[in-house]
Amino acid sequence: MVRNEENMSDYAVRGITHDGYVRFFGVNAPETVQKAIDLHYLSIINSVVMGRLLLSGLLIGAGLKNEDDLLTIRIDGDGPSGVVLVTTTGKGTIKGYVENPQIELRMTDKGFAVAEAVGSGTLSVIRSIGDNPAYTGQIELVSGEIGDDLSYYFKQSEQIDTIVNLGILVSPQAKIIQAGGILVQCMPDTPDELLEILDKNAQKFPNLSDIMDMGYSVEQMLTQFIFKEIPIQFLDKNDVCYKCDCNMERFLNGIKLLGKEEIQEIINSDEPLMAECHFCGLKYEFDKGELT
Repeated sequence: MVRNEENMSDYAVRGITHDGYVRFFGVNAPETVQKAIDLHYLSIINSVVMGRLLLSGLLIGAGLKNEDDLLTIRIDGDGPSGVVLVTTTGKGTIKGYVENPQIELRMTDKGFAVAEAVGSGTLSVIRSIGDNPAYTGQIELVSGEIGDDLSYYFKQSEQIDTIVNLGILVSPQAKIIQAGGILVQCMPDTPDELLEILDKNAQKFPNLSDIMDMGYSVEQMLTQFIFKEIPIQFLDKNDVCYKCDCNMERFLNGIKLLGKEEIQEIINSDEPLMAECHFCGLKYEFDKGELT
């Protein structure tokens, strides 16, 4: 999965400081975000909302150890976007959906009204690791800007000091110009002097999407800005992409889990048995005889 090409399109990097106190992840994924926009016909505001959540999923998912591990981030907000959800795998693939994909909001003086689109509610992180039962951590949204909410999640649910910085630059035609993010996590025993340097560097860090538009790579942002004066090493660099793994068999198995009465109603109905994937929009038509 690791590629050695210099100009990899969508990718995630992972690394640590030389002393091992801090780990970090970075992602550059404009094509991944664009595919989600195109599949779901997202409005401008939802392009940013979904884009930030996709970047978040890829950043956290870069820490998954096994290809079959799954990580889901779900926002249940009372804003016009409704439920927003992404699921990523240990293979670097991700998929997602927005409950109300076409809603639009006016730009504010500060930019895209992401917090207004999301509203108040909860952010949940669900991890399915190996054969272990899925673990869910949940917080109340503190800002609705997603990056700040994830930082708060890690502090509250996992007691890890975390910096999350996400950037989406999108044209008025919903075309992604830049999409990237970084996630930095400090171990509990990180020395105070190292924390102070990181905090200073983070406060001075420019707008992420703007600096990416100036030509800086994720690696350059990490080494020249976030970890300025701090020795680091990159451990790997992997492909990431938007990919839905739906298929007819999986949908059919889900239908078969319905109660006997519901299945019989489906069989007796004159309507064709159809199912549509929330993540990619593919539609499946089934033979009702397969339910008996």
